Amino acid sequence: MCLCINMGAACQILINRTEEGYFKAGQCVTGTLKYPIDKPTRYDSIDISFVGKGRCHWSETDSQGQTDHFSNEEVYVSIHQNVFTPVGDEMIEPGDYEYPFEFLLPDDIPSSVKSPNCNIQYKVIVKFAKNKTLSSDYEYGTEVPVYGYVKPCYLQIKEPLIFGVVKKLLSFNANNKITVKAEIDRTCVNPGESIHLMITATNDSNVAITIKSELVHCITYLSSGKVPTKKILTATVTGSEETSPTIKENSVTKLARTVQILDTLYSIQNSKIMIGEYKVKVTIQVPFPHINADVQVPVVIGWRREEPESLSYPDEMPPSYSEAINDGTSYVDEYNEKV
Repeated sequence: MCLCINMGAACQILINRTEEGYFKAGQCVTGTLKYPIDKPTRYDSIDISFVGKGRCHWSETDSQGQTDHFSNEEVYVSIHQNVFTPVGDEMIEPGDYEYPFEFLLPDDIPSSVKSPNCNIQYKVIVKFAKNKTLSSDYEYGTEVPVYGYVKPCYLQIKEPLIFGVVKKLLSFNANNKITVKAEIDRTCVNPGESIHLMITATNDSNVAITIKSELVHCITYLSSGKVPTKKILTATVTGSEETSPTIKENSVTKLARTVQILDTLYSIQNSKIMIGEYKVKVTIQVPFPHINADVQVPVVIGWRREEPESLSYPDEMPPSYSEAINDGTSYVDEYNEKV
């Protein structure tokens, strides 16, 4: 099946669609360039290219009203093919012309992105050049949706990961500790799949609490320059937030939670201008004047290359919950309230 992009009377770029409607890193983008010539025409060259570029930009205003602008650009792929180069004073005679094209996508490219602060685009571009009359050059392009492969953040892609958070309340009461132990069934998922959480909340305190779980989207934009500036945006994915019923003091409650991953969600990797991450966040919500405590586990959303069955992982895997408690590693966050 072909997607016909009509670029006016000058030419058509027809891209052979994939079954999914997009292309993945490492695939070939194929199609046909069609261009009619209605009279003998002189072109210095006709070229077709596949170009992938990214650009981010934002501004920040300080308390004195001064605004600074930040930006960055990156080229991911730039492949060029010559369709026509004249020999001497050769002209293109009238007729309907076709040129089949094929571009191999690199393996390490980011996915397409469109946002207020960043665009990562891939395009097939055709240029009809007349060097002696630059104003008569014609350039046409059509966008090609691309998804890059992702790499997981933990080694045990298909294994559960245990994590947790410990909250110690500022209290004269001996019972001042709240412990949450959670198990996530996997940390790398495809768009449209689900993440399952099993949570055990041990409330050894004299206050009632609730447990909130959510999927958080974190975007980091990176500017150019000797000292790059970061712009970090964090937001809860719509519809992913869920809060437990009240958990009474001095009690233990088990919770099961399913986080549905929308098929529009995708982690952004392999880019120097933008990082798109997702995290499962579990929060102990305590009444005022106490302060909430949370733990966040990175989750990679996207397709990954199938690894050979002979691939062996290192013997040392992320620690269990009890090991994390004893070692003080980042898999369990501990919060102590202070005066």
